[in-house]
Amino acid sequence: MGIIKQLPQNVANQISAGEVIERPASIVKELIENSIDAGAENIEIKIEDGGRELIKVKDDGHGIQTDDIESAFNRYATSKIEDIDDLYSLYSLGFRGEALASIASVAEVEMISRHQDSDQAEKITLKGGEILSKKPVGSTVGTEITVRDLFYNTPARYKYLKTTTTEFSHISKIVSAEATANSDLSFKLYHDGRQILSTPGNGKLKDTIYAVYGSEIADNLIPIDVEDRYIKLSGYLCRPELTRSSRSHELFFVNGRPIYNNLTAKAVETAYNKLTDPGRKPIVFLFIKVNPILVDVNVHPAKREVKFSRSQIIFDVIKKAVRRTLKENDPTTRIKLKQSAEFKDQKNEEEGVEREKIFGEKEDQKREKSEANYSNSDEQNDSDSDFKRKSSANNYNPQKQNKSGNYSSSNKYRGEKNNYSKKDLQKNINYSRDSRQAETFSEDKEDFSQLIEKNENQEYSLAKVEAEESYFKYLGQIFNSYLLIETDQGLKIVDQHNAQERILYERFYAEFNQKDKASQSLLLPVKIELSAEEREIVRQYEDQIREIGIDFSDFGSNTILIQEVPVLLKNKPTRNIIEELIAELAEAGKAKSAAEIQKTMLKYLACRSSIKAGQPLTKKESVQLIKDLYKTENPYRCPHSRPIMINISREEIEKGLGR
Repeated sequence: MGIIKQLPQNVANQISAGEVIERPASIVKELIENSIDAGAENIEIKIEDGGRELIKVKDDGHGIQTDDIESAFNRYATSKIEDIDDLYSLYSLGFRGEALASIASVAEVEMISRHQDSDQAEKITLKGGEILSKKPVGSTVGTEITVRDLFYNTPARYKYLKTTTTEFSHISKIVSAEATANSDLSFKLYHDGRQILSTPGNGKLKDTIYAVYGSEIADNLIPIDVEDRYIKLSGYLCRPELTRSSRSHELFFVNGRPIYNNLTAKAVETAYNKLTDPGRKPIVFLFIKVNPILVDVNVHPAKREVKFSRSQIIFDVIKKAVRRTLKENDPTTRIKLKQSAEFKDQKNEEEGVEREKIFGEKEDQKREKSEANYSNSDEQNDSDSDFKRKSSANNYNPQKQNKSGNYSSSNKYRGEKNNYSKKDLQKNINYSRDSRQAETFSEDKEDFSQLIEKNENQEYSLAKVEAEESYFKYLGQIFNSYLLIETDQGLKIVDQHNAQERILYERFYAEFNQKDKASQSLLLPVKIELSAEEREIVRQYEDQIREIGIDFSDFGSNTILIQEVPVLLKNKPTRNIIEELIAELAEAGKAKSAAEIQKTMLKYLACRSSIKAGQPLTKKESVQLIKDLYKTENPYRCPHSRPIMINISREEIEKGLGR
C-alpha cells in the first residue's frame, strides 16, 4: 500500500497560509491592497495588542456582490486576472486570490460588505476556513473585515510572534508605505484606541509625507522627475544632511506598489555616496514606473519583492538621475559631483575629531560591499567616475592615542578600504627582518572576573588568555584593518575595529554603572521629530528609556524634546543614539528591560567610537590596542558577538605548506 496521501484541505490551507500570512502586518497589507483595488477613498485600520487581539480594516470601496461573498474566501478565486498573460500587464495590487482564504484558515474572520449596486449588505463569519454564519445586514457601501484570534489553530506560529511594540511597528510600516503610495486616499490608523496616523487624502504627496513622517523631512525634500526610455522616476529625495541609521526611510514604489528591492536601494545609496556621514542612509520616496512586462511581482509569496528583467539599466538610470537631481536642486550643500571627495573631507574637518569617533564602520562597510556587485560596470561606464574612492596609503598622518584609548587616524581616511593584491601583502606587513628586533611583551597576569555578557556561550580557557597576554610578538598590520601577532597558540589575526569595540564597551559599561546612571541637563534641548511608528515605540518604552537617564517631553504630536542624557553621552550625537535605540526596539523579539536598553546604547557608542577598518595604525598604537584587548573580560568576541580574532596554529601552517 502506498504511503503518499493527499493532504486534507484544511491542512493544505494552513500550510499555504504560512507563506502569505507571516504576522499581523501581513494581514493588514493584504486587506489594505484589497481596499485600494476596490476603489476606496477612505481606509480605516484599527489594531489591538499589536494585531493579536483584533485587526479591523474598513473602506468605502465599491464592495462585493452578494453572490461573490462566499467565493471571495475560496483559494485562487479572484476578479483581477483570468490567465497567465495578465501577470505581464498587471496594475492591480492583488492577483493570486489567496489572501482571504489564507487569513480565514488561521483566524476568526467577519466580513460585512455592501456592493454599490445593492440595497443591503451581507455579513459572513468564518473560523478555520469553515463558514459559521451568513446573513443580510444593514451597512453603508464598502467593506469591513474584522480578524480575531489570529493563529488560534497554529500555536507554533503564534509562539513566534514578537512583542506588541514590534508587531505594531511592522503594521505601522505597512500602513505608512501604503499611505505614501496612495496620497489620493485618506488613511487612519488606530492602536488600542489611540489614533496613530491620519493622512489628508488630497493627492499631494508632500502633504502625505508631512502627515506620516513629520515636518523635518517634509521641509527638506527635493523633487525628482526623470523619464528615460525604459523607466520614469518621480517623488522626492531628502537633502543629504538629513539621514537615518538604517534603510527604514528608503521607500520605493514600482507601478504604485510598495516594494523592497536591493538593487534600487544600492543605486540610491551609490548616488548619495560621500554626501552622507558614514553609516548613515538617505531618505527617499521614489516612484518607479516601468512597463509591467519588465518587472515580475510574482517572485515572493507576500509580494514584497520584485525582480527587474533589465536590472543593470534600472540601476544606472536611478543612480544617475538621483545624482543629477541632488546636484541641480541642493545648492545649500554645495554639491559638486566632480569634487565630492574634497567636499566630504572639508565637512569632516569642520565637524571635528569627536564626530569621527562616533560615526563608524558597520553600515559603511555594508554600503561598500553592496556596491561591489555593480562597481565594475558602474565605474567604467559612468561619466561621474570621480566618485571612485582614493587610496589613503600615501597620506597617513596618525593622531596620538587619546586618553580614552581611541587609536584615531585622520578622519580623511575613515571607512576607506584599499584593494590589495597578493603582492601587496608582503610590503604591508610591518615586520622586522631580524627576530631580535621583533617586539616581545611580558605583562603581569590579570585577574579575570566572569563575563559581562552572561548569555554569550563563548568557551575559552582563562589560563590560555593569561598565557597569550603575558607573551605575544607583534608582527604588523595588513589591509589597514587586521593586526598580526604571534603567540604560543600560533598566528593570530585580530580585527582592529572589533577589538576596540570590545575595549570601549567594557569601559563605557563600567563608567555608566559607577556613576549610577547620573544624568546631565542639556543646555539646548535636542528636538527629534519621529514618524508615527517611531513615536509609538517611544511611548511603549517610555519608562525604560527614562530609567537609563534619558529624559524627554512631548513637543507636538510626533516630536519629543530630549532634555537630559546620561553623563556618558555628553557631547555625543543624541539624535543618532535615539534613532539607533528605536530601530533596535522595533525589532525586539521580546520586551526589553532598562538594563537591556542600556546595553544596546553602549554597544552603539562603542561601535561608532572605535577605529575603523581601512584605518592605518602605528606599531605603538597596535601594540597598545592588543594589550588593552587582553585586559577585557572577553577578548574573543565583540559586544555584537562577532569574532575579534582567529588563530592559525603552527601545525596548520606547516600542513598548508607541505612541511
